[in-house]
Amino acid sequence: MNKIEFLQDLGFAIKVARLRQKMSQERLAELSDCSMSYIGFVERGEKSISLYNFLKIANVLNLDLGKFLGDYKF
Repeated sequence: MNKIEFLQDLGFAIKVARLRQKMSQERLAELSDCSMSYIGFVERGEKSISLYNFLKIANVLNLDLGKFLGDYKF
């Protein structure tokens, strides 16, 4: 898996987790202290996400990081 594929997969997984909670991008942005445009870029895999921002988003979405990232092999 290359970087672009990883970012697209990660962004899609974040989007799915957000939608499962019936949360808007705007609300996720507010709760994670990120901009709404940044959330959109991340969900589309168009922008790299820092570990710090990923942890903020994961915390808001109550993601189990072990399960969430466990399938990735590089």
